[in-house]
Amino acid sequence: MKTLKSALTTTAVAAVAVSTVQAEGLSSSLPLGKSLAAGNELPLPLGISANVFYLEQDMEAQSISIDVPPLPLPGGPPLQLPPGLPASTTKLESRATSTTAKIDAWLLPFLNVYGVAGYVDGETNASGFTVAGLPPEVAGLLPNSFSVTYSGPVYGGGATLAVGYGSYFASLDANYTESDLDIGDSRIEAFTLTPRIGINGSLGELEAAFYIGAQYQDIDERQNGSVNFPIMGQSVPVGYDVVSEAEDEWNFLFGVNLKNGGNWNYGLEAGFSERKHIMATLNYRF
Repeated sequence: MKTLKSALTTTAVAAVAVSTVQAEGLSSSLPLGKSLAAGNELPLPLGISANVFYLEQDMEAQSISIDVPPLPLPGGPPLQLPPGLPASTTKLESRATSTTAKIDAWLLPFLNVYGVAGYVDGETNASGFTVAGLPPEVAGLLPNSFSVTYSGPVYGGGATLAVGYGSYFASLDANYTESDLDIGDSRIEAFTLTPRIGINGSLGELEAAFYIGAQYQDIDERQNGSVNFPIMGQSVPVGYDVVSEAEDEWNFLFGVNLKNGGNWNYGLEAGFSERKHIMATLNYRF
């Protein structure tokens, strides 16, 4: 047993050593085409990040349908409604927090590519909820608002183009992510495009990069599952199918990236307008 443990320990140490050597070799060879930087200081080529992203926005429902089980009516048999009843809302709000890990590499002095994986938790709130074609006495039994919570893995990737001149810089980031949610066949697909411009400076003893920009988001959500409606003093499971997209495609943003002179970088970004977001990043480069 001791021999086996010793062998496993030796193998693990050797694997870590080989991985470290490979990473160091890759780091020393990237980015390709270093001469294109024309003597400008380049960031360390490889990075590992932890990111937390909070998003709050209004959604636009493309279609809503519900399946209501037989409703018990006083003094009569249960009311059977047809499946797939069309519904609508006056307001559909989404709040979500994603926590992800990111691995990136500067392949060229102006091109960074990355992959992300993590987890998302969110909530969708519908208000002004109505179902078409129901008689008033039946429609009055249904609530006019409801909330659905969800969670699930998120994964994707992207690329960033960046240029600099003196203390100024500009970048354009594009990424695509998918989320598989824990309710039915629900999913979220998101494509974002983020241009930024900024200036390098300092904040106390830290190197700093201050920037402003905008973010375009194309978000498509498909949520289906079951939610409990309070009907006549009972909790009734009602099936739903909601297809929606982001109501506002653009918002504005500002942010700061800080560097302690070593391998660690810290970032904080805030988006505003009709859609709001906050992003915090901790990055290690080597």
